[in-house]
Amino acid sequence: MKRRASDRGPLCWLALRAGQFWDFVDARDIDKHAVSIAIMYGTIRVIQWGMAFTTAHPDKPGLEIAAIIAAVSAPYMALQAAALKWYFDART
Repeated sequence: MKRRASDRGPLCWLALRAGQFWDFVDARDIDKHAVSIAIMYGTIRVIQWGMAFTTAHPDKPGLEIAAIIAAVSAPYMALQAAALKWYFDART
């Protein structure tokens, strides 16, 4: 790597180290794995919320509970589908 005479100072050093760190992360697909783990964790949390909601409202009819859970989880499932598509496209 060739450096210019003006490449000095703490900001240039920080930018160089950040670039090297990102090259390390990108070469090993760590970013893609981290996003997949975060999406998986979010899926677990949405399911836990749905179960807690169902337990907390035993007086509501089943169809109403199902509609509420579907309304909350549908956008997250769209995010999950897009993230998984990105993950598997990146792996090929």
